[in-house]
Amino acid sequence: MTLGLLPLETELPLPPFAFGLIAFGLLVLLLAVTVAIGKGRPHS
Repeated sequence: MTLGLLPLETELPLPPFAFGLIAFGLLVLLLAVTVAIGKGRPHS
């Protein structure tokens, strides 16, 4: 069993940059939620 990509796995339903934008957007969203929650809890 090789670790190489299969032909089916290399054909993405979206362009690679679209996956990058989606991943970046999810990270920013999670960061925004974390910051929003952190603002409501003052640290001692």
